[in-house]
Amino acid sequence: MIILIPAYKPDQSLVRLAHALKAQDASAEILVIDDGSGNTYAPIFAELHLDGAIVRTHTVNRGKGAALRTGIAWTKANRPGEVIVTADADGQHLPRDIFRVGVRTETAAAAGQRTIILGVRTKPDPNAGEEGTKVPLRSKIGNSATVGFFALATGARVADTQTGLRGFTPQILDWLLQIPGDKYEYEFSMLLRATRADVELVQVPIVKVYEPGNPTSHFRPLQDSALIYAPLLAFLASSFVTGFLVDAIALFVLVGMGAPLLAAVVGARVISALTNFTVNRMLMHDGGARPSASSSLVRYTVLAVGILAANAALMETLTGLGVSLLVAKILTELILIPVSFAVQRRWVFLPTQRQENPREKTTATNAPSGLRAVSYESARVEATGIRTGVRAPPRYAPSSSTLASSSLGAYPKISPTCQS
Repeated sequence: MIILIPAYKPDQSLVRLAHALKAQDASAEILVIDDGSGNTYAPIFAELHLDGAIVRTHTVNRGKGAALRTGIAWTKANRPGEVIVTADADGQHLPRDIFRVGVRTETAAAAGQRTIILGVRTKPDPNAGEEGTKVPLRSKIGNSATVGFFALATGARVADTQTGLRGFTPQILDWLLQIPGDKYEYEFSMLLRATRADVELVQVPIVKVYEPGNPTSHFRPLQDSALIYAPLLAFLASSFVTGFLVDAIALFVLVGMGAPLLAAVVGARVISALTNFTVNRMLMHDGGARPSASSSLVRYTVLAVGILAANAALMETLTGLGVSLLVAKILTELILIPVSFAVQRRWVFLPTQRQENPREKTTATNAPSGLRAVSYESARVEATGIRTGVRAPPRYAPSSSTLASSSLGAYPKISPTCQS
């Protein structure tokens, strides 16, 4: 098991976490990625190295997503077959929960499963007091919004989409390295793509621990939120450009060419619809095999007819209730745009099912075609595994030469463009 911790300008919380992990399991292998923290924080990483952690360094700050990919690539190259458990550097994850997620990940790996284990923060910490279990407002709002967006986009519910405590089986490491995004959006994109790439999501309840005010977080509310919600924002932009601008331009062009008004209106709608279909087919391709254009076009046509009928029915109902035409139109669009987005992601452009590699053993689920189940692990079963000390046997035993090469000076700096 590799415990992967991306760190940017950490404080002593990271050192305490490493000490606690080693105290609980002296054989724990900790991989810390210094994401361009700078010389000021070099003593912290030096102390971690002296305590037995493996340290890799980005020469400049590249973002959490880039740091995670660097750690995944290192593990794949140097510890083939090992599971990865990621944890935050600010001490928000208790060592016992990190190992619980690790044990569950090793179990999934031994079964050959393509799985992400999520440590979802749902259990209060009885030892933290009121302040220690109080979720900061921005974290509460952010997680609620991403939970809702994830449910809208996938039809699945994950209790904590922003958790940094995750377990990866070795069967998905190549897939994880292909996911784009260098900042916080990488972790959310991972979940969105998992439901379209035959990767199972398993939720394991963990204790929620927050510092008052969450002062060590480097999350930028505006910039990082825009990156996280990029799929929805791109869909809205596509709907505006193709649904309004293209339609209006095509209408004026056709009328200018002498076409009758009715024919021009119909022709403009067909042109804008085909443009919207083409653009959205590209936007929705974010994991899994792309469905055939003909299959998606048939589904898109069915959706367009349904949206048109729903639009007319809602407008008729609202105006019949005395709502002004403008307000009725706004309310109708606010209802139908999310519906259209969800149906296009979950049906119209749903990737075809992944063809399983015969060398991989996967478990069957009752999820819809192309969508893996999101399961919720029993806290009782997980606790039993920890109490009995069940750990999967290590797949890799470091040689003496490997250990000797782990001196701080032996680790080369990683350039801003290097992925490993």
